[in-house]
Amino acid sequence: MFPTNHKTIFVLDHTPYFGISSDYPIDFDVSKSRGPGYVPLPPICKSLWTCSVEAAVEYCRVVWDLFPEGKLVRFIVSDAAAHILNTWAVAQQNLTHILNGLCLVGPVRRGAGGDVVGLCAAIESLAEPSPTQSSRPPTESHFQNRGRIICITSARDDDSIRSLAEIAMNTLVQQNKKASAIQPPTTTDASTSTQSLVVHYCHLVIINVTPEKAETRVNNQPLTEMGGGLMGVEVIVCRASSLANLLGKLVLPHYRLAVTTVTGIPMKEEQNASSSANYDVDIIHSAEAHAGLRASQTAAEANESVVLRWWTPRGAEGGAGGCNGPLWRVTPADVASRPSACLVNFLLNGRSVTLEVPTRKAGCRSASHVLAAQGGELWIGALGGRTPYDDPPALSEGAGGRVTDYRIKEFGALMQQNKVHPLRGTGANARARTKLQRHTTYWPLTISSTLIFNLGSVMEPLTRLVVQESLTEDEVDSCRGVLLSLLGMESRHEFPTAQLPSNLRGKSSGRREEQWRQVWGELEALIRAHSASPAHRALLRTLLECRSHNHSAEGESSRATVIRATTDSPLSPVGAGNGNSNDVWAPRNALDALLGAPRPPRRPDFAGRMAAGSRPATLYSHLQQDVEAQN
Repeated sequence: MFPTNHKTIFVLDHTPYFGISSDYPIDFDVSKSRGPGYVPLPPICKSLWTCSVEAAVEYCRVVWDLFPEGKLVRFIVSDAAAHILNTWAVAQQNLTHILNGLCLVGPVRRGAGGDVVGLCAAIESLAEPSPTQSSRPPTESHFQNRGRIICITSARDDDSIRSLAEIAMNTLVQQNKKASAIQPPTTTDASTSTQSLVVHYCHLVIINVTPEKAETRVNNQPLTEMGGGLMGVEVIVCRASSLANLLGKLVLPHYRLAVTTVTGIPMKEEQNASSSANYDVDIIHSAEAHAGLRASQTAAEANESVVLRWWTPRGAEGGAGGCNGPLWRVTPADVASRPSACLVNFLLNGRSVTLEVPTRKAGCRSASHVLAAQGGELWIGALGGRTPYDDPPALSEGAGGRVTDYRIKEFGALMQQNKVHPLRGTGANARARTKLQRHTTYWPLTISSTLIFNLGSVMEPLTRLVVQESLTEDEVDSCRGVLLSLLGMESRHEFPTAQLPSNLRGKSSGRREEQWRQVWGELEALIRAHSASPAHRALLRTLLECRSHNHSAEGESSRATVIRATTDSPLSPVGAGNGNSNDVWAPRNALDALLGAPRPPRRPDFAGRMAAGSRPATLYSHLQQDVEAQN
């Protein structure tokens, strides 16, 4: 129930040895304007105590930035006595309280003492229940009191380290005996919450710190279990100058964190405000944010930071609300650097940044995360699938980037005409469904598949009025006038080619008879689709009379061969039919597309690719084995 990182205790060695220099010089004089007679200041070196305090405080900063609740850290300074700087209370879990306690402890003084007394006090602190543990009864089946102790000390050799681990182990066993001997409380009074708990597991990390130029006889030791799995001991040897980097790396596996390097951040130079340069900033967050990126990586690659490129698309809205997935807190790895401060201020001002995976293909972008501030805290969110900042593909862009001839504006008008609103009464859904079916029974999808919808004013107002549910006498007369006008044009062997779009004039260079046959066929299909009222049926009868006026049996028989040769071609429109005048010319419409048969399943994938998974598939993997077998 409670993981090992629920309670962490730092034991800092405050013996006189930690007052010596780290032997790592730092240039204190950063002034560049040195006049005559200027005496440069010599470099300074931090003490081992200063390096230990700075590294431990930075470890806590990362933990408390990312986990405001649930992750507790205590500090114990060990010299002649154990100085406990804070408790498990939430009010004392902050850097201000810790730094004030360190100031009261003061610098390293001469005297006796060591880290044993602090280590024993740390084990006793692990037995104290945290506020969360106090609210749960220890008798629960899944109750586990686990914790971690990070002891920063300096020993002579491996025997001293082993002796220190044995003392900690014996103290832990004795503490568990005391806790087991105490009977559990029978009341729920708050005064009984200070009882000792049994420590089920303790992860002891001993960091042996040495000056830069000193030699040590202590070796690194991997995690070793003691007491039948009651304690795990890990020994790490580190120079004082590298202690901060070491704890910065240890905090990642201790709390399941990951590092993201945001590269390509544009920042203006301090010396020249008109110029800018690109910087990199490391940020720390939960490892779950990289779940999608880690899927195809090895274990060695997963330990390294993930590099994501800075990308701010046009029209990006600020704030983390653009990310629909989970969010994780973010803290900079180096909070004191100027690029980190600029990035934090940029995000706190209400701006957001999209991070993309660097790709080698030119012009190819793959946005993976969004970085933003919300509630005064920094957050990172993973973008799944298409990002909210990517421009959606235009309907006029077909496969391969080719511009198609879809009737986009007309399709928008069709959607406006068939908006579904909540209606009361019986049969409301049936009426809406009937209207949609009537409007989509004949509705050409592309411009090149229709003539009547491209003739413009010639077909007005017939194409606009016929889609209505009912027609008045005046509207029927207007539609009849359009049909008679078309009949007159056909009698004069004319065709309104000038009304067609420029891209269709060259395609409509066929015989006028075929063009008129397509026009009458489309009109019949359109009016039949909407012939639900008596007025529509009367208009349909007028259309059939006009269509048969110039298409007698003799005329049809004289050109039957030509028509059959044209309509039987595989390239002819669907439903062109043969020479029969009763056929209705109708291309594939919206209803056919909606009710059409589903696509057949794609063929099985290549067996080698399926076996390889996310890795590249190897072709002819057994070829080399066969050659070796023959030799």
